[in-house]
Amino acid sequence: MINILIVTHGDFGKELLKSSELIIGKVENAQSISFYHGDSFEALLNKVEESVKNISDDKLIVFTDMYGGSPYNAVIRAMKNRKFFHITGINFPLFIDIAIARDSYSLDEIAEKIIKNGKKSIVFVNEKFSTD
Repeated sequence: MINILIVTHGDFGKELLKSSELIIGKVENAQSISFYHGDSFEALLNKVEESVKNISDDKLIVFTDMYGGSPYNAVIRAMKNRKFFHITGINFPLFIDIAIARDSYSLDEIAEKIIKNGKKSIVFVNEKFSTD
């Protein structure tokens, strides 16, 4: 099974896990690291490195909430000499999709699926239902 680590600002990652339980049940082999206002970047980096060290690199996908943020930067630093995948810009539909599919696909296939489905998960509803 592919392991999941979510590193986000505030409790976004924890809430992704919690909310997904309403739809798909408990997500096994998944954990979250939160970065709060006032936390040091070094403490976040240490948490990320410790978590990554305890999980097999070749069976790990790490999600961060936004490109360029502290969680993203900590994961980038932890990637040095490691083989795990890192996807940034995670949202709820993508997370559900991957949590369900990770037993059926390789990491390469999961990454491809995320990028493809990510573009589908954001919809301008007004345009979709426009009568013009």
